[in-house]
Amino acid sequence: MRQSVRQLVILCLLLLLTACASSPQEGTASPTPTPPAPTPSPTPPAVPKRTVQFSSRDGIKLTGWLYGASGQTAVICSHMRRGSKQEWEMLAPWLAQQGLRVLAYDYRGNGDSEGDDNTSKYELDLLGAITFMQQQGANKIVLIGASIGGTTSLLTAAQTKVAGVITLSAPFISWVDEQTVRKITAPQLIINSEDDTYHEDTEKLYQVANAPKEIHIYSGAAHGTDLFYEEHWQDLLKRILTFVHTYAN
Repeated sequence: MRQSVRQLVILCLLLLLTACASSPQEGTASPTPTPPAPTPSPTPPAVPKRTVQFSSRDGIKLTGWLYGASGQTAVICSHMRRGSKQEWEMLAPWLAQQGLRVLAYDYRGNGDSEGDDNTSKYELDLLGAITFMQQQGANKIVLIGASIGGTTSLLTAAQTKVAGVITLSAPFISWVDEQTVRKITAPQLIINSEDDTYHEDTEKLYQVANAPKEIHIYSGAAHGTDLFYEEHWQDLLKRILTFVHTYAN
């Protein structure tokens, strides 16, 4: 009898162990969830572009891409330091699709342009680009620049009449004096990210700029045209298009 009880106890223990082995133990970590897919970068529309050449104000041969076959409003895009016109491939086609003519060009000594790189003469390059677009029939010019391209756009807008100025992460405090900015009568759209190196410059520029003016600061640390590759690219594109249509159409 005692042996039968012992056998029954052993059998119950075996059944209990089998059940534990086949069931997940309490406290076992659940599988790591799949992280959400990143927001896709914009896929620009298939808008044709053609390579053009023109001269800077001091005669240097510059190269650019011209988007859009017609339209009296032109947007001229100035790239970042040691960059090229290719930086604007995420923006220019969208603008051209809206009936705007868009010129993205290379500074002297950059990309496909001739001459030696010289930041102090970038204004002469942009002035040449403005003259070129006026010769193409544009009667309203909007300048957009990223980083030093934004600074160049500000310096140029203080010298010649334009319909609007858009800056992305533009260095300001050590590059442009306040009196120069106050000479700009064109509306300004001032954009940056909150952790960018030139965030304080952006805030200061907005304080000094004449009205009408707009400012928007995005989260993150994206600089210049890198903003077009962040999750907020659609909002950025919408703000730029709205600004251009408001002040240059």
